[in-house]
Amino acid sequence: MDISKWPLHKIMMLPDWCFGQRWWVGTNLGTALAEAVPFLVEESVPDVFVLWDVLILSATANGQTRTDLTLRLCRQAPTTANVRTFRRLLKGFSRPNLYYEVQLPADIAVHLGPMRNLIEARNDRIGGIFKRLGATATQEGQITFLISGMPQEVPDWVVSGLAGGR
Repeated sequence: MDISKWPLHKIMMLPDWCFGQRWWVGTNLGTALAEAVPFLVEESVPDVFVLWDVLILSATANGQTRTDLTLRLCRQAPTTANVRTFRRLLKGFSRPNLYYEVQLPADIAVHLGPMRNLIEARNDRIGGIFKRLGATATQEGQITFLISGMPQEVPDWVVSGLAGGR
């Protein structure tokens, strides 16, 4: 059944397996020594996609106490001056007035999921700013996002009764 004209909220009621293949996009966060560092994921994302998971690796080095992170949808890497002008990736995850939405303890891998967030990217990519507090030597970290596109078709039985009539 063609569902390409369905409203997004109705598509989001379909079972998870209808969303098809998922793939990881991500980037190395680079090095930082107590300054705010922008990043931008090089891979493009679909105009409308589902965010299923976020994995963040924050390796510690020489006295780091935490990593602060903000995630946005943007066409270019944000700066500390304009980061708040870009749309938030994790709406509902933290208050919109916070500069850094995620604060991670040192030396930890963080899994923000599972989630099932509908994201309308509109030609934007995933980017943000991170800062390592208390570090006395530069170090690197990674961030990855598990995403999928929106289904265009599903088997007829999914919407006609056997799948629960969603």
